[in-house]
Amino acid sequence: MRISLRRVLFGWLGLFVLLSAALQGQDRDTILVDFGSDLSATPWNNVTDPVAGTIERLLNRRGNLTTYGIAVTDPFNNVNTGGTKSPDASTGLPATASGDSFFGNVTTFGGQVQPTGAVQLRKLRTDKEYTLSIFASRVGANDNRQASYALASDTKDTLYLDASENTDQLVTITLRPAADSTITITAAPGPDNDNSAGFYYLGALVVTYDAEDAPPPPPPPVGEDVADTVLVDFGGSSLSAAPWNNVTDPQEGSIADLLNSSGFQSGFGISVFDPFNGINTAGTVNPDPALDFPGSATGDSFFGNVTEFSGQIQPTGGVELTGLDPEVEYTMELFASRNASDNRETTYALAGATNDTVYLDAASNTDEVATVTLRPDAEGKIQITASTGPNNTNSAGFYYLGLLRLTYPNQAPAGGASLSLLSPNGGEFWQAGKQPTIRWSSRNLARVVLEYSENAGRSWSTIDTVVGASGAYAWTVPNTPTDSALVRILSDTLTDSSDDYFTISSDTTSCRIVVLGSSTAEGTGASTPDSAWVNRYARSLEGDTRFEVINLGRGGYTTYHILPTGSTIPPGVNIVPDVTRNVTKALSFDPFAIIVNMPSNDAANNFPVADQLSNFANIVDAANEEGVNVYVATTQPRNFTNTAQVDIQREVRDSILARYGERSIDFWTGLAADNGFILDSLDSGDGVHLNDGGHRILFERVRALQLDTLSCGELINSVTNRIIPLQGVSVFPNPTNGQDLRLGINLPPAGQLTVQLFDVLGRIRFQQEASTVRGETFRLRIPAEGIRRNGTEEPLFVVVTVRGDSGISRSVTTVF
Repeated sequence: MRISLRRVLFGWLGLFVLLSAALQGQDRDTILVDFGSDLSATPWNNVTDPVAGTIERLLNRRGNLTTYGIAVTDPFNNVNTGGTKSPDASTGLPATASGDSFFGNVTTFGGQVQPTGAVQLRKLRTDKEYTLSIFASRVGANDNRQASYALASDTKDTLYLDASENTDQLVTITLRPAADSTITITAAPGPDNDNSAGFYYLGALVVTYDAEDAPPPPPPPVGEDVADTVLVDFGGSSLSAAPWNNVTDPQEGSIADLLNSSGFQSGFGISVFDPFNGINTAGTVNPDPALDFPGSATGDSFFGNVTEFSGQIQPTGGVELTGLDPEVEYTMELFASRNASDNRETTYALAGATNDTVYLDAASNTDEVATVTLRPDAEGKIQITASTGPNNTNSAGFYYLGLLRLTYPNQAPAGGASLSLLSPNGGEFWQAGKQPTIRWSSRNLARVVLEYSENAGRSWSTIDTVVGASGAYAWTVPNTPTDSALVRILSDTLTDSSDDYFTISSDTTSCRIVVLGSSTAEGTGASTPDSAWVNRYARSLEGDTRFEVINLGRGGYTTYHILPTGSTIPPGVNIVPDVTRNVTKALSFDPFAIIVNMPSNDAANNFPVADQLSNFANIVDAANEEGVNVYVATTQPRNFTNTAQVDIQREVRDSILARYGERSIDFWTGLAADNGFILDSLDSGDGVHLNDGGHRILFERVRALQLDTLSCGELINSVTNRIIPLQGVSVFPNPTNGQDLRLGINLPPAGQLTVQLFDVLGRIRFQQEASTVRGETFRLRIPAEGIRRNGTEEPLFVVVTVRGDSGISRSVTTVF
């Protein structure tokens, strides 16, 4: 592997700047801004409109709203989605922030020339210094795409960054605002840019500054004239951060106890009582700031229709609020948006103690809401039923429900307070500089304090103080190697800590797993991104930061799209490999495993079985030549009305299972009906994609591969970083000939002993732990029935490891 010293230095500079707030505890605040259409999770702020994007009040990393704002003041051309999905860990950036950016150009592209583009930070304090770090990336480019960033503040400075193939470089500057409390960043092609269109990019901005006394979330309101608010986002394509409540299932979604905007439980519930059709993802992500709605809430919605669409007719759809006080009036504001040119008026019929009806046209709506005030019925219920409005001109009669803001006189939080740490909870292996997620559950706690210990709880260091309702915090692991780490969470008199120790390691091993595929791999069909199989799988590996999942799936792709770069395409096929999402790109991440998930698009295009199998072979061969194992998923059921296409699916399925054996993944059994269709219970509704239940099955099949038990690199001691040969190990008989296997260690060092048997795929077939005493011979018998092989000729590898005060001793013996 070739490593550029310059890139390493840049990367660690980025690490120092981005993570200084975390390392200095309460002394620094950080604001994170993602420019582009792929939304990053809170506490990131998403500016999605390259022409007029604005955020009036930016969120800081602690979850507090600041008085600072940002706005696009000089339009860019559009959004680049070809940035790196695997930013270097030193940057501290998520793939959602590094993978897209605003871009401009000096020659006509997309009908536009935008030689400069600018954003402006506003309402800054002129007496403070702000450190700005800028990132941008464009992969698949072999030219120089340097951008110049001219900064106008109390002084004028310029930074330069080449976005081409950038994964680890940021540019950084510290300055004070201008007299009008602004800092303007104007991007343009840099002097070394040799791209013919002069493309330049702005992807992410990190602003750090001395901590301020930002107000915490407000306490429960007091006084009759003060109102509480409950916020509900309907849709699953992008979740809104707490205190928003997300109802993601348009057929059966429900929340038993809604959070209010102060971060406390309301005791109110909401559920879908009349199913909608599905989820619209084409709403505005730039609502009028006066509404105070995030783009994650306005950008998607539930929808229904009066003529058939995706196999359904849903002339009405409704939600029901429960647990309300029959003596109290509640004000409901309803919003929905769909980028469209026709009229898509929706009728909202509300039924409580009285009935009322309001109307809202969702077509290209950015600033209108429908509002109604009424009391619930005697049981504390209000029903909201959506349907096609009288002025709706859409041929399918599409109607929408995007979000609900419920306002009512203040009340005490419902129920008591509680706090529980979910992870890390013991046994995790977290590497210094990585950003795993601390997770917890809490109830009626405005703020929580996160702490960690590197010495089994003898002393504690503060990580941060954050909003309790957020439930998650991306922690930059400090470089304090230990096997006795703990995390603790506190609020008022409540506290909880890790049940057992976890490891903080200086090990830099990266075990990357790349997923190639189409819409199923991308997550289509799942109600939320968290429910998609790839994301479920990635989250299941969070306990060990050495493992990283990179998803290159893209909807509509076939085996031709993921062939090696430069592959010959047969006549009649008008598809070329996508160099940003094919096996060649996957190999550029230096993975130890690749998973291929191509469910049905080849059959939909009537590509012959032989051609598909040839493509799979070329993909697997390209990876094997680089020493990378490939796991090929079978085809998946699809509701093809053409039986010839179902036959293609079945034949490819059988061939994959036969050819790839243990490296095949069965994505058919338990998902398909006898006719090759998707089982009704697992169909997302379109006859093509699986729902949450189907994605869960796919996740479980991949999880069963146990890739996280494979050794993708030599593990090192987290404290001493030393491995020495373990002498005096004997393993007999060898060959075993079906007999018990006997292990002996003559005069071993004192320490914790681990004996493991690996098969040729690197999977653990046997494991046992014990302690050794210096100078005392150790013996172990492994019963023949405990030695699991797939064939008599298959070798096994006996790995004996002793961890002691002097480091790690290890021996490896091959057994036949």
